[in-house]
Amino acid sequence: MQSNIPWDEVSALFNKAQSFSIATVDPDGAPRVSPIGSVLLTGEGKGYYFEKFPQRLRRNLDRDPRMSIMVVNPGLAFWVASLWRGRFKTQPAVRLACEAGARRKGTQEECDAWLSKVRLFRYFKGHDLLWKDMSFLREFSVIRVEPVELGEMNP
Repeated sequence: MQSNIPWDEVSALFNKAQSFSIATVDPDGAPRVSPIGSVLLTGEGKGYYFEKFPQRLRRNLDRDPRMSIMVVNPGLAFWVASLWRGRFKTQPAVRLACEAGARRKGTQEECDAWLSKVRLFRYFKGHDLLWKDMSFLREFSVIRVEPVELGEMNP
């Protein structure tokens, strides 16, 4: 895995976020970006996400396993402090160039890890509508970690 960014910094950013963008390529070569909330990192250079709704994402990865995942720091305090200082202390966003594995049924441990992440919302009506039956996932391995360049403010 190629990276100039420490993995613990990448992992910390992923743990803060609730939403990620996954990019794939359609059969005609056009880019396709899908919002995914269920991305979990499992160790250095690897992770998985649950694949419940995104039909075209699934078809694209079955045809071509290359994908990119982008995460942006969601913290308002992070952005206000960074704008005040004119500098980011840590990466505001990263992009992972990845290779996806085959779609498979998640283990109980993997499903429980996801439900633990969204536990706070378990009494909301939308919790069950979105996350009750998260059973199929796709693992990925990270090929490269890239900073999202924001000019002079980048660390």
